[in-house]
Order: sequence, then C-alpha cells, then structure tokens
Amino acid sequence: MSCPSPPGEPPRSIKTGLDDRHGSAAFASVAVPRGVPEALTYSVPEMLRPLVREGVRARVPLRGQTVTGVIVGLSAITDIDPGLVRPITEVLDPEPLLPPHLLELASFVSSYYRSPLGITLAAMLPAGLLRADAEEAELTPRGAAADPTTLPDRQQGILQHLQAEGRSRTTALLTAAGVATRGPLDTLIDAGLVRLRRRRRDRPPRVEIAAVRLADRPLEELLASCSRAPKQRRVVEHLAEAGRPALQREVCEVVGCAPSVIRAMADKGVLDRFTQLAPGRPRWALRPDESRFELTDQQAVAVSEITAAVHSGKYAPFLLAGITGSGKTEVYLRCLEAALDAGRTGLVLVPEIGLTPAAVGAVERRFGERVAVLHSAQSEGERWRQWRMVREGRADVVVGPRSALFAPLGRLGLIVVDEEHDSAYKQGETPRYQARDLALVLGHHLGVPVLLCSATPSVEAAALAERGLARRLELNRRVAGGSLPEVELVDLRGEPPEPGEQGRTLFSRRLREVMAETIERDEQIILLIQRRGWAPVMLCRDCGHKLECPDCSIPLVLHRRRRGLQCHYCSHNEPLPAQCPRCGGTLLDAVGAGTEKVAHHLARHFPGVTAAILDRDTVRHRNGLEQTLGAFAAGRVQVLVGTQMVAKGHHFPHVTLTGVISADALLGLPDFRAGERTFQLLTQVAGRAGRGDRPGRVVIQTYYPDHPAVRHASDHDVDSFNREELVYRRAFHYPPAVRMALVRFEATSERAARSAAEAAAAAAGTLPTGVRVRGPAPAPLERLRGQWRWQLLLTAPNRELLRELTERVESAGVLGRAHRVVDVDPLSTL
Repeated sequence: MSCPSPPGEPPRSIKTGLDDRHGSAAFASVAVPRGVPEALTYSVPEMLRPLVREGVRARVPLRGQTVTGVIVGLSAITDIDPGLVRPITEVLDPEPLLPPHLLELASFVSSYYRSPLGITLAAMLPAGLLRADAEEAELTPRGAAADPTTLPDRQQGILQHLQAEGRSRTTALLTAAGVATRGPLDTLIDAGLVRLRRRRRDRPPRVEIAAVRLADRPLEELLASCSRAPKQRRVVEHLAEAGRPALQREVCEVVGCAPSVIRAMADKGVLDRFTQLAPGRPRWALRPDESRFELTDQQAVAVSEITAAVHSGKYAPFLLAGITGSGKTEVYLRCLEAALDAGRTGLVLVPEIGLTPAAVGAVERRFGERVAVLHSAQSEGERWRQWRMVREGRADVVVGPRSALFAPLGRLGLIVVDEEHDSAYKQGETPRYQARDLALVLGHHLGVPVLLCSATPSVEAAALAERGLARRLELNRRVAGGSLPEVELVDLRGEPPEPGEQGRTLFSRRLREVMAETIERDEQIILLIQRRGWAPVMLCRDCGHKLECPDCSIPLVLHRRRRGLQCHYCSHNEPLPAQCPRCGGTLLDAVGAGTEKVAHHLARHFPGVTAAILDRDTVRHRNGLEQTLGAFAAGRVQVLVGTQMVAKGHHFPHVTLTGVISADALLGLPDFRAGERTFQLLTQVAGRAGRGDRPGRVVIQTYYPDHPAVRHASDHDVDSFNREELVYRRAFHYPPAVRMALVRFEATSERAARSAAEAAAAAAGTLPTGVRVRGPAPAPLERLRGQWRWQLLLTAPNRELLRELTERVESAGVLGRAHRVVDVDPLSTL
C-alpha cells in the first residue's frame, strides 16, 4: 500500500514477503515510539544487511533527530522512490528482543486497540529500550556575548534564559521562555548562537556493579601501604575482618569514604576492583503454608481437565469459578507443574502489584529459583534483569501484572489469569489493552490453554461460558472445610450519627459489637473503605464552597498525614488552608471518610489495638507493601484498614471478621459497570474472613440494602447477579451484549473539545442496523489535568462493525488543538 507522509517523515509503505529475509533485505519497516500510525520505511546499508532481522532495535533518522525503533518487516523491494528513503544508521541487537509471536501480538494490539505500533512495542519492552535521546541546548561563545535585546521577542526569551541558567533541556527551555514552537530555537541554532547536545538513553540499564577485594599480598604489606591514609587503612581492616570481597558501595558506607579513596587504593595495588551482578530481588517473605494437601474431588476434576488440555497442545479456554478459599491457586499450581513436566513454561497474571507477593510466594514455593517476576514498581535494572532471565530461557514461570503478558517466554504451555474480573487488567493509557482478553488472543494464536480464575467472574467471562466459548469449572466448597462467612447487612439509615460526621456513622453499633468480640478472642479484622486519605471533600460551612483541584473538576482530598490537600487524578498538592478561599470563612469541614479517618476512629473506639493501613500511599513507600502485609500475616497487626487492595487474593487464616464501612461508594457513579464493581468488591472482601479453622463473619454497612449488588453479595450468589446483570446489559445495549469504543476529545478549551467531538459524530454518517453513536456529550469527569473532555460512545453488534465505525470517526481528524483518545472495550465511561 502507499500513503502520503508528513513533511520530514520517511514513507510509510513497505512490501514484504521475502523467502529469505535475513541477510538480503534492502528495505526495513521500523516502528518508532511516536504518534505515527504505521511503521516507516528505511533502506538497509549493505554492511548492516547481515544484522537486520525482525524484532531487533535500530537507530533511524526522523525529523532531524535520530530515534530508536524496532524492525517489524523486511523486503527486497519497495514501491517508493528509493531516492526518498533514508538509511538505517545502526542496528543495536545481535538477536531479536521479541520472538515472532509477540511481534504478531503487538500488531494485533496496534490494530484492535487503535494504538501506534511503535508505542505498543515500547509498552511491551523493558522501560528505556526505545527511549528518546535527551536533548540539551547551550550557548556558543557568540551566544554568550550576544545582546538579547536586539533579537525578536521569542528568540530573546530563549537567549536570556540560557544566559541566566546555562545549559537546559530543550523542552524545559521552550516552556520557561513561553515559546510554543521550536522555530525560534532553530533560528538561534542556525545563527550560531546556540548549539544542541544529545545523549543516548536507549541502552539497557546496567545490571553489574562495582566490587572490591584485597590484593593478593600479605596483610602487613597492605596496611603499610596505607600507613599515611587513615581511611584507606580502615578499608583494608574492614575487608580483612569480613574475609570476603564486598560491594564498593557497601565499603564506602561502612568506612565513610568516597569512591575516590577506593580508586586510589586500586591504583597503588592495594585493592582489586571488579564488577559483578547486582544482588537479585529478595525472595518474598510472605508465603503460603508449605504443606501439599490432597485435592478435593472438585479440584481433582479441574486439574484433570486442564492438564489434559495442556498435553493436547491446543487452545482451550477455561473459567475456574470458585468461591473464596476453595483452592483455585492450588489448581493452577498443579496445572503449571504439568506444563513444566512436559517441557513447557507457564505465565501467571495477577491484577496488580498488591497481589504479587502472595502469588510469587506460592509459585516460588512450588518451583524454586526458576521464577521471574515482572512489574512496573521494579527498578529499571531489576526489571531488565528479570526480563533478560526470561529471554535467555532461565525462567520456567513468569508472574506479574498485565505487562507480564509480554514476557518473551518460549515453549509456553499454560496461561493463568488470576482474579480475571479485576479492572486492573485494563491499561489506562495508550495502548489501552485488556490483558485478560489478550491472554485469550495469545493462547488462541499459540495453541495454549488459558485459565481464567475468579470467585466473582466478570459478566464478560460469564457470557463466554454461557455461549460455550469457555469451559466452566466449579469449586463451591472451601478446602479447609466450613462454610462461607455469614454476612450481615447493617442499614445505616437507622444508625445514630457519629460526632463531626455530618449525620453519618463510620462504625455502627453492630460493627463495634462484633469487633469487640473478635478483638477479645485475639483474632484479626479487615476493614474496607474505598477511599484513601482522611476525607474526600473539604467543604466551607459558611458558603458551601468545595475546595477543588484547579486543573480538574473534582474536589481535593484531605491527607492528614501529609497535612495537605491532594488531587488523586493529577497529583496537584496544596497546604491545608486556614480559611475558605472564596468567602474567608473559617468553618472548613472534612466531609466523608478515607483510610486515615477510619484508622483514627478505630483507635478512638478500641484504644491499644494495633492497626495498619494498606492503600496506594502505603505501596509507594519502598517495601511498604511487603512490610504491611508481612506484619499482618505474622500477627503483629490485629486490624488492617485498607482500600480495595485488602480484598484481593490474600490468605490470612486468622482473619475472622471483615467490616465494610460503606458499600455505597461505587453505586452512585455514572457508569454502567458500577453495580458489577460493587458486587465483586463486596464478595471478594467478604471472602477474606473465615479462611482458617474458625468461622468468619462479615458486616456490610449500607444505605441501600435492597440494591441487587448488595443483596446478592450478602447471599454469595454470583450466578444470580450475573444473570440479572446480563439482562440489564442486553436491554440497554452495553457490553458484553455489544462491542463498545469510547472516543474522547480533550483540549485546554471547552469549545475546542466540543467542536472536535461534534465533527467526529458527524463523520459517523449513516449508521447500519444495530450500530449506535451516543453523544457528543461532556464526560462525567468533565475536566482533568487542565483538559476539557467531550466524548462519544460507539456501540456495534460485532468487532467488524465497531472497527468500521471507529475508522469513520477517526477520519474526521482532530480540529484545532484537541487531542483524541480512542478506548476500545472501555472498562469505565467516566
């Protein structure tokens, strides 16, 4: 195919189909991580032809810069004038970073989720491997001596900033000078007043670190060499006492010296310096029981069916619907064993980092050192080390959140998606993929069984099983015996308000009563509150003003621990004001409750009880997640207060009571999945109680005890909820009854966002039967991060019609300075 290219870009057309691509390709298709919808065509210099192959990185020219991309196609010919095609400048990898099946998956993600291929590949690779060069501007001698006042205003601002600040990154420079385009900077460069320096940032992070050991000489001789340098002498004494080599960083910290001391000692032959692999990640301390118990009849049936599919080497989707505590983890561990025994590998996806310690602990206990962990909270060096371990075939099992799906595993034999219902499997930025659905796509492509596990299967997974597109397996008995915890609904409408809580109560009389009994028995408690911080709203009682984020149309959240206000969308921070910014009143009230306030009231009701908070703020601290969960697992903490992170997949056998402070937080959201999310959260958190040898209890506080989500959750009735929810979705044309795409337009001007949305709606044209366009309309969260948001909801009976409709809408382009976001299969319409 052939299509025009923007000025300064390589052509976007390439013909493929070489019989022997490696070593004879004259042209390469390179995907770069820019907003370019397709791969770009480059010529391959003769000397580089033995090196090029699909899946390796290459350095290529683009718009006056050199960028790093991935070769995704090779060809001997092109339908473009060869004189217009620029050459690849460098090939970076001796072997492909991504195997062929992941390149094909990247192509699918790019096409289906409407994401540029280069950006998709950047999301699949370890951070930094496709990172753009750092570019800095600095003055030349002529520029340092020049008089800025003789220049036009925009050039003057740039020159004055550089004369005052020295070297500056180009993006920061243009922002500081108030210049919206690069033209004035280019003019200064052409005039010889400014020059650019570029620094490569696409190299893998270093995984080796400096270490030292004493030279092979008598100790007395080494000490004599340092007799006039006390710090050097202390280094020798420290290493001699340790009796082993040590990391250079460790020696400097213990002795209190600078690296220059170590270098000087190496120069005079007192120390030998060398490099070694950095210490690996610690083995997770939070691990399940080591015992290997006999499978129940239901578990045995599930394991038998899934392992048969593993041995068949064919695609087979399963939905393992098991109540909390029914042993779903043991089922997939046995199935992974079968895959590894057959010489295959396994992939275990968990919804978020909060579940990684428990999942990794279970897998490592079973499979030892050949387990790799991949997640976004790792340092770049650790993630690169783990990823390279997988790529080199030194890992049999990979565990991690959604991006672990892109691990370069060979001989894949089983894919497990734990807690498949969880919304964390949906990526919130480009590429906006759904990892659960991609696991099914990957399994189908490779002929690999895919196991979806959940105590509360998503409506989509339930619909797959209903249509016969997935085999449903049931686990409806707990492996430790006993029954599901008894659930008690507390109608908050009849509760007396707590002082200072605007007529509401956080701890009802019944909740306090059962908590006191549980504490008396020295058992553990989990309390769920769906917001972090102290309170979600700061309200002026004099004029009714809510303190809102200046860049978002939502209130600021009060965080008492940080003594300030924060926006949970854009991270804007403000100090806590002494008076209302609108009327000057001093009656500022913290309305609503978050984890901090619940923990505070807990201490007031039950003084002396040890408690901890588990929320996103906790996870941000280094080792905060493992420390909090470890302390709770060890019994050093009796009450764990947390957001939905406490509801997911944890096994704490001494927890006998779960309290839900308010079941209603999600029900009022203007989103068609609000009921499903509420039901899943309540059911999951209820399942944390009574997992040991003592019965569990659950107290759910609500103002809407008759809502279907609350009522079915109190009965642990997953099937009835999903049946009713499917009826609702079909009646109102929501997924999974239809396919959906959300097309949103964002701009600093509301008018620009609205105009772009209206133009896109007009481009949809005449709609086929069953196809709908809802909108344009303001998004429920109308302004976020300084951007006004207008959107369309596109629905169609199948993927083909939805793709056709989406392409029509995209054909309108984007008016003015609006930015378009296309989210296929959205999990939220907010």
